[in-house]
Amino acid sequence: MNNLNMKRLTQIILLAVITLIISYQSLQSMRANTWYFNALNILKQPVSLITSEELKLAESAINLSTAKEPTHPHYWQLSAYIKMLNLAVNSGQNNNKLLVYQQAEKELLKSLELRQTWSETWIALAQVVSYQEGPTEHVYEYIQQAKKFGPYKFDVQLGIIQIALMNWQQLPPKYKALYVAELNSAVKYGNEFYEIFRLAKKINRLPTVCLSLQFGSHFKAIRSSYIFKDYCG
Repeated sequence: MNNLNMKRLTQIILLAVITLIISYQSLQSMRANTWYFNALNILKQPVSLITSEELKLAESAINLSTAKEPTHPHYWQLSAYIKMLNLAVNSGQNNNKLLVYQQAEKELLKSLELRQTWSETWIALAQVVSYQEGPTEHVYEYIQQAKKFGPYKFDVQLGIIQIALMNWQQLPPKYKALYVAELNSAVKYGNEFYEIFRLAKKINRLPTVCLSLQFGSHFKAIRSSYIFKDYCG
């Protein structure tokens, strides 16, 4: 075989190897995406209707996604969410909440390594770390990152309000100022604001929210609503 033929053969083999690698990676990506949507479809129903068995299926599905394509930030974020949801649904059956928090924190950090501009991931990280540390400077920094990338997102505001309410008894002054600012801003979101009542009731902080809304002309429409009267009347 002459040099020209040898060179051509080498090029053909190299092209075939590259094609096989790309095909394999594409197949892995397709499989990972399929498992991701399997998990996502389970979670589309109301949280109150999701069973422990369904959560196990969702967790298994997302684990397959992260194993097959570990460079996708969506997968790590959903994996952390499922862990936290599993903890909420099966709170009485899990004796190691700290370990779950640490695992979820690790996965959210992994997601942010892959994409740093997701405000929802930053606020989820702030919440998970606040469960471990309380309203620390560390948590505050994560909140600021969430506000940086999603200054007008209601989910970010709701997350900040949740962190403040859950740590109300030990809340530093700058956190209280942040709580007031986010509560004032949340009024602009109309009916979405009422999620704050549902959240406050869930974590036994409804009196705090009701008292906060008693003052300020910008809360006048809220105070006159039937939902306010239902929760705070």
